[in-house]
Amino acid sequence: MEEKRVLILEDEIIVALDIKEILENLGYRCMVFHAFNSALESLVTFQPQLLICDINIGEGPSGIDFVIQAQNRVPGLAVIYLTAFSDRQIVEKAGKTHPVNYILKPWSDHQIRVSVEMAFDQIAEGGKQRQKLAELTQAELKILELIAQNKKSKEIADLLFISEKTVKNHRYHISKKLNLSTENNSLLTFALSHFGYKNEA
Repeated sequence: MEEKRVLILEDEIIVALDIKEILENLGYRCMVFHAFNSALESLVTFQPQLLICDINIGEGPSGIDFVIQAQNRVPGLAVIYLTAFSDRQIVEKAGKTHPVNYILKPWSDHQIRVSVEMAFDQIAEGGKQRQKLAELTQAELKILELIAQNKKSKEIADLLFISEKTVKNHRYHISKKLNLSTENNSLLTFALSHFGYKNEA
């Protein structure tokens, strides 16, 4: 079974070590960091699948800033924010990094366990989706990127110099390849989750 690796960035040492103990007792491999730069340097060697990150990590860059850099270095990295903040602006900024969950302090052991289990379930599903993405043509990937920018079929057709009917055919085939419903905006939801943040950056 593949090793499940979790990086914890938390400036409160006791909190970080408590989370580490909970997760290691469940079989996860964990590394704990209290500083932005040392955590960033560890990403390439440790290659975590999940990051548990406090939003407020002291003076300087925030946990959200760390997540943005971390996701650029480790594609597919899942994120759980651990925070005392529930301010709307902070939550909206954090939301652009597509976290799996937010855990508000004070937290319980149960919240940590359930959130991490959910995260790894999503990671497994994401791996399957990335395999499906690899089967798409360059034209289909380009259309997905434009869908993530909320472009309608007519706009996509104009941008790519193809007919609207051709775009609709591509959308249908993309949905079939990805096993998505052709209704209820499933394709838009998928496109936003995989390409949305890149286009917002």
